[in-house]
Amino acid sequence: MWARAIQGKTLTFHLAGIHNQNFLMRDEETGSFWQQVSGECIAGPMKGAQLERVHNDELTVARFQRESPAGQVLLRERGRVGSYERDWEPGIDKLPTVVDTSDSPLPPRALVAGIAVGGQARAYEASQLAAERVILDELGDVPVVLWSGGGRMVRAFDRRIDGKALLLAPADPEHLRDAKTGSLWDFRGCPVEGPHVRSKDCMETVPVLWDYWFDWRLYNPSTSIYSR
Repeated sequence: MWARAIQGKTLTFHLAGIHNQNFLMRDEETGSFWQQVSGECIAGPMKGAQLERVHNDELTVARFQRESPAGQVLLRERGRVGSYERDWEPGIDKLPTVVDTSDSPLPPRALVAGIAVGGQARAYEASQLAAERVILDELGDVPVVLWSGGGRMVRAFDRRIDGKALLLAPADPEHLRDAKTGSLWDFRGCPVEGPHVRSKDCMETVPVLWDYWFDWRLYNPSTSIYSR
């Protein structure tokens, strides 16, 4: 998700086509073309410009309502529900890809959750996140935690508070506990019980992008793959 205000302009985007099997946008104001996955302008008067990322999550409606009771949900257009294709991914999976990943251990359309922080990028297989609900890792000098709430509901955090890395483990389905203070942390990365509650310091979020392996690698050519 990207902010559409840039260089003093508020841009209006429309689907323009597909580039490297990824959504390509064109803005009405300058006629420039933008790559949706990276937020970069790749052609036109604004070539080289970069949209500002807006934090977003993939959440269930139940989780969203619990965390944001006054939030709004965008629904399908009334009267056109039948025109929305629900099971398009199996067909797409059979198409050839534009990126050669034969030198890697993952098939090109393996679903991964990718994060980029600390000058490094890493891909986490969906199957591994399903089996290992909480992953502690380090990218560069940044200690991170990836926390899966099921399906594509995954959040990542920089697990440093006051410059010190938390050693976190599941306490129950809704909380993590840090080993040093025994504080409990909720799925928003905020303390809800224990000594850290007094400081009200939440862990800093790290953007997570669900993507096919070939596409993630295309835009992050030096990425690594997480393994235990």
